[in-house]
Amino acid sequence: MKKKFEENWPPVAKAWMDRVNYDWETAQAMHKSSRYLYVVFMCQQAIEKTLKAILAFQNKEIKPIHNLSKLAELANILQEFDKETHVFIDRLSHYYLNARYKETIDTLSQAIGKTEAKEYLAKTEKVIIWLTQKMTPLQ
Repeated sequence: MKKKFEENWPPVAKAWMDRVNYDWETAQAMHKSSRYLYVVFMCQQAIEKTLKAILAFQNKEIKPIHNLSKLAELANILQEFDKETHVFIDRLSHYYLNARYKETIDTLSQAIGKTEAKEYLAKTEKVIIWLTQKMTPLQ
């Protein structure tokens, strides 16, 4: 999924996208090592950082929040998400928050197997590609 960064992107947006690529590669490594819960966790991280790259591209303040819908709202793109994608990012946010603060790993892992993790990877890749296209300069 590595993409050549646009020359006109601000350095801070490029830095966020470097983190996106790292998290994306980590998600894939977690899938190969059968750590499926962490596939979902890293998918959330990759989309979160893509949204923060968009905020940087827009020259907006990047707040220390992790809710993907809230970040999309701050970037003024939440209304562009179709219902399926909106539900998907909300589910990712749920896993992120619960994995960090609430539920046990065993409880969270029960719903994520190899097939589900592969689906999360596929959907995340589509979302990141779509979001990255939002960082084009106005002509």
